[in-house]
Amino acid sequence: MNWGWKIALAFILFGFFIGILVFRSFQENIDLVSEDYYQQELRYQQQIDKIANNQALDSPLTFAQRAQQLVVQFPDDLTATVRGEIQLFCPSDMRNDRSVAIALNADQQQIISTSQLAKGYYKVKVDWMSGDAAYFTEESIFIQ
Repeated sequence: MNWGWKIALAFILFGFFIGILVFRSFQENIDLVSEDYYQQELRYQQQIDKIANNQALDSPLTFAQRAQQLVVQFPDDLTATVRGEIQLFCPSDMRNDRSVAIALNADQQQIISTSQLAKGYYKVKVDWMSGDAAYFTEESIFIQ
């Protein structure tokens, strides 16, 4: 085999390799963080104000994991009714995302069962209101 055939074979193998890479890249699942990301970006100043309100709290929200439960502890000094939503955002697969309405128990806690959630990394996003003040906090957790 002379060097001309070797060069041609090298080009053919390189083309085959690129074809495999293109095929594999089309098989990869790429999900958007959210479908309406542009509208969310326009409303981000409200989000900045909510984060500032949360940082001004004397006692911030705390997150704890117990046996297949996520416990979100809200501040004890709140006088108004707390309302809002807790989102469990799974960056690796949007099918694992969950959203829970806030319904606190007598100890100012929201308990979320994690038994139905896939194991892995989640971002817990808490968007809530107490009286006229709006708050937002985000925490990263790993569910096992």
